Amino acid sequence: MGRLRKNLKHLPANMQHRHGAYYFVKRGKWLLLARDYGQALIKYAALVGNPPIVTTVKDLVWHYIESGKGRLADKTLEGYRVSAANLCAVFGPMGLADVEPSMVYEYLKRTGNIQANRDRALLSAAYSHARRIGAYRGDDPAKALQYRNPEPPRQRYVTDDEEASLIATASPKVAVIVRFLHLTAMRQGDALRVRLSDLTEEGIAVTQGKTGHRQVITWSPDLVATVDEAKRLWRRFGREYLFESAPKGKHARPPGAYTPSGLRALFRRYRAKSGIDDIRLHDLRRKAGSDVGEEHARALLGHSDAKVTRKHYRAKADRVKPAK
Repeated sequence: MGRLRKNLKHLPANMQHRHGAYYFVKRGKWLLLARDYGQALIKYAALVGNPPIVTTVKDLVWHYIESGKGRLADKTLEGYRVSAANLCAVFGPMGLADVEPSMVYEYLKRTGNIQANRDRALLSAAYSHARRIGAYRGDDPAKALQYRNPEPPRQRYVTDDEEASLIATASPKVAVIVRFLHLTAMRQGDALRVRLSDLTEEGIAVTQGKTGHRQVITWSPDLVATVDEAKRLWRRFGREYLFESAPKGKHARPPGAYTPSGLRALFRRYRAKSGIDDIRLHDLRRKAGSDVGEEHARALLGHSDAKVTRKHYRAKADRVKPAK
């Protein structure tokens, strides 16, 4: 009989956690399962021939995230991982039946920000998942609270001088991506998935990942110059993407498209050097929507409803003439 655990008592038999990863340990051999707990549970279940063990909130949220791979967008999963870390710090060790609506309400009130709304949405989706897999039959404690923290639309406008400062500070590759994001108003994921085959005589053929909307962004002198600069900077023969990540090292993955999270990490580094700490990459999409007329902005952003354009992507004040 093995020794009783002194900590990490929620882990199933023969699972160990060491150096940020989960292992299956038997007869002195350590088999790496995964770094994410949900993924580790699924691989553990496959090894021992039992259904995944989901008894705590931590088990549940990571199991739900892992089950969403291949079905949910990478950006959604990235946001879920942030929310999972927040939720597990508060509710992680609790049993599924022990979380009460009043606790979720208190979490929302105490945290008091938009991220808490995202955390609550993940918790609710995870409880629905728990009922689907038979791990829980009770009520969803995160549902029907009739409360959300206020979410005013972000109105940060990047001035031309601020953009120029960011470009001057950034590396040549990050600088060209910044210019491309402003000129095309693309979402980061869409921009990073632009293939060389998408560059046509008419312009750049785009299918928006969020909406499926198809458009062609026609060439302008600035856009031609930016794309030509990208072709000069990324020169690997046979590459597929306009912007290519090529990690180095023994265990590096093969060259391919940048991930949005990887690009944002690079951007934060250069943003800090520029001294403009409150700008996000997504603000360049708002700048594009604010620098042109409203109908042009709606078409460029790919919105079917101009109300969305006006609410979220028109950050400049109206210019009006005086009465006399």
